Amino acid sequence: MRRRNLLASSLLALAVLAGAGTLALPARAADAPLGLDADARSELAVTVYNRNLALVREVRRVEVPEGVFELEFRDVPQQIETRSLLVESRGRPLNILEQNYEFDLMSREKILAKYVGRDVTWIQEDWSRVKGRLLGIANGPVFEVDGEVVFDVPGRIALPDLPADLRARPTLVWKARSARAGATDLEVSYLTRGLSWSADYVLQLDAAGEKADLQSWVTLENRCGAAFADAQLLLVAGDIHQVTPPRAMLKAAGVRYMADMEVAEVAEEALYDYHLYTLPGTSTLKDNSAKQVSLFQAEGLDVQRHYRVQGTPGFYRGAGGGLKQEQDVSVYYSFENSEDNAMGRPLPAGVMRVYGASSSGQRQLLGEDRIRHTPRDEKVELLVGKAFDIKAERTRVDYQRRGENAHESAFRIELRNHKDEEVSIEVLEPAGGDWRVLESSHPAVKVDAGTLRFDLKVPARGETVLDYRLLVVY
Repeated sequence: MRRRNLLASSLLALAVLAGAGTLALPARAADAPLGLDADARSELAVTVYNRNLALVREVRRVEVPEGVFELEFRDVPQQIETRSLLVESRGRPLNILEQNYEFDLMSREKILAKYVGRDVTWIQEDWSRVKGRLLGIANGPVFEVDGEVVFDVPGRIALPDLPADLRARPTLVWKARSARAGATDLEVSYLTRGLSWSADYVLQLDAAGEKADLQSWVTLENRCGAAFADAQLLLVAGDIHQVTPPRAMLKAAGVRYMADMEVAEVAEEALYDYHLYTLPGTSTLKDNSAKQVSLFQAEGLDVQRHYRVQGTPGFYRGAGGGLKQEQDVSVYYSFENSEDNAMGRPLPAGVMRVYGASSSGQRQLLGEDRIRHTPRDEKVELLVGKAFDIKAERTRVDYQRRGENAHESAFRIELRNHKDEEVSIEVLEPAGGDWRVLESSHPAVKVDAGTLRFDLKVPARGETVLDYRLLVVY
């Protein structure tokens, strides 16, 4: 009869609690920490910078008790900058009293290291067990079995339990205090290394090499040690100043690439002295992976091809520099980043690859160059390679010392064109010091205090010879 009364009383108590809208749950052990996994995220935004840095902002919902408690904020990147952490509680006061970042992740080596000096067991093929002790693991494990020191023991090693201070994933452990119990949303922001992005461009020339289409791709790389599912992705173009230099990125071996081939409507806006790109919708960044997203496309750009011969300062310092040298003729393509030229938009730093088409219409790589952050209404110039059919030869034909630091040199530069069309070649000479052109066969242009330029035409299957004399005082 008494057991029946106790049961009835318990059912009555549950009914009263249910009517009040409260669910009776077993009390949480006082020393058991609250666990907050990535599954608890309700918001996630990742802002990625160019140089191995990202700002992560996420919101996780948690039921907190009243008073002081321990909270494990799990699934954070291994390369998190813990000193950058900012925590805000929505709805109720919550104070973080202490923080520990525990990143000693479990592995075979680390688990064994925790068992040095302890007993271990080996399971044999017949399921019998052999017991021994782990003496050390430096340069390979050393065991003691039946009073003997051995290096290899047959069977599968078995341990009674996992060491308490190893974790399966990086975790922030907070000691926190709440004025009252209940649900709250934690908005957490932090910086992490191991995330970066870069821009890649494809410039496709037409048959004449005078018009081109431009495609831009964004490549995001994630090696921070954590994945970000269904995140809003934002990209900042520009070089922000950082107090400490970024740590070296991990090697690219083993990185998985995933490409989003559709053209996304990426929103671009000015962000103080930088530019911010917001990718549409949400996306997932897996750990140790790279994702590519289309940034923009432009068609019908006017491009110019030009050739350049570049001298070196050593030619003008005394009698050195060699009497005769063959020099490469560099090939450049350039275009104006302006609205009048179907562009006029900020171009993040990256690699631009230039393609042409063969007579059969197949695309062929002509060369590639890296561009810096380029604002609109600036010129883009690309060094794509060395001309095969155009040769240059420089000869010092005369040298005279005109004083302790004064040198007079005469040069002859022969430009030979083996193409079936006339070409224009720019000859740039970095004179340096106090210099003056005494005489020249072609007009000389002073570019700046240390550079003079000659603009030459070389006929088809012909040659042009440049002679000039220069006085330099150092």
